[in-house]
Amino acid sequence: MFNTTNEQDIQFLMDTAGQQVLIDDVESVALITNAELGEVESRHIHTLESVPQGAYITINEETYLNVSENTTMRNNKYKTKVQHCNSLLPTEGETIKAIIGYDKLGRPIYETTIVPGRNYPCIVEHLSYKNAQNTAVNTIDDIIYITIQDNEKVSKSYKINTEVNLKGTTLTIRGIDKTRTGLLIFKLT
Repeated sequence: MFNTTNEQDIQFLMDTAGQQVLIDDVESVALITNAELGEVESRHIHTLESVPQGAYITINEETYLNVSENTTMRNNKYKTKVQHCNSLLPTEGETIKAIIGYDKLGRPIYETTIVPGRNYPCIVEHLSYKNAQNTAVNTIDDIIYITIQDNEKVSKSYKINTEVNLKGTTLTIRGIDKTRTGLLIFKLT
């Protein structure tokens, strides 16, 4: 959309038409354009700094997930595709037990702190359909994909065969795709 190679033109566009966004909770300016229509709302964002794949982008108080790599500058800017996070995936809280002192007999005294879990924005998509042999009707194969930021808390909380309650339905993680830097893609049935 912006086919100028002049660095000053790009800076002028950023200054005049750029929107304030948060990229992993850090303020930035981006030009935002529409991507193709699909099951999940997609946008292209154009920035002067590279945005890592898997970063959360907040646009007008809505959360998006960067689903593409953008390691190369094009026309003096970076362009990446983001998709709207249409659900939240909770992680469980944890209990931390720390020694705060010792009693008269030298036994440790513990303080227990409960750290609440967090809801991570994610993209839920793609009900898979199959056409069984000798039938005229396609049936839902009950496969759902969740794309989420790859971070330590999510990686620890979700493994193969973990049950996930998604919008009132309990599903089981059958596969985890870790091939895309910064992203985890869960296959649930």
